[in-house]
Amino acid sequence: MISSVPLYYNHCMVYSEHIYTPDGDSLETRISAYKTVREAWLNGETSLKFLEDDLWADRLGERDNVEEAYKISTRSLKMATDAISQDEIQIAITQGFVDADEAREFMQHKRREEMQSIRDNQQAEYYSTSTHRRK
Repeated sequence: MISSVPLYYNHCMVYSEHIYTPDGDSLETRISAYKTVREAWLNGETSLKFLEDDLWADRLGERDNVEEAYKISTRSLKMATDAISQDEIQIAITQGFVDADEAREFMQHKRREEMQSIRDNQQAEYYSTSTHRRK
């Protein structure tokens, strides 16, 4: 079942659109906001998969809208993951904000994002040096 999570757009800056909106800076509110964003991201992934299904495609909306919502949820998940450290996740377990499975999933997201960041930096480095070589 695909649940609806409201998307909050920041129309001022297209590349800054996100749905990560914690109600404060406490660990509990950041964890809560992470869980909300994670749910939206999971729904976005599911929606992308169902776009190819004729029974669901009409209900999900236009492909561009679904893809944009997924990009926003992905960007938001990165923001939410960046806002919580590995040490804080351990604290969140002891305080009951997350269970061991949620913590493990969080760490997988964090590692995946760190690896993507390394790849992006290496790719940017490669293109900047290869551009200089051609001149």
